[in-house]
Amino acid sequence: MTNRTISRILNFTRPFSMRGLAEVLPAGSYKVITEETQDEKLTYPTWQWVSTQIHLNTNSDRPDTSRVLSVEPRDLEVAYLRDQKTMDARPQVAFSARKSNNRAKRAS
Repeated sequence: MTNRTISRILNFTRPFSMRGLAEVLPAGSYKVITEETQDEKLTYPTWQWVSTQIHLNTNSDRPDTSRVLSVEPRDLEVAYLRDQKTMDARPQVAFSARKSNNRAKRAS
């Protein structure tokens, strides 16, 4: 199997929290590492999520001391989007099956 690691920096402008995390994290830059594996049984490349980790500096005076938390990617995305003010506390749904069914009934 082929593995890949994606590393990025997320900048939070305000303190934030995530589901499953008991503490509020301070504003700042956070290194996020996502690991994926490729399913080679298929004829086209498909990447499967393995893990996502966020690196936390525990002491601003000593940046070499840090801890790593495993997080759910969706929880991290929701926290980041809230920080960017592009979504409220409840995730928005881009497509509603109910609306689609109503249109189908009207068209019939």
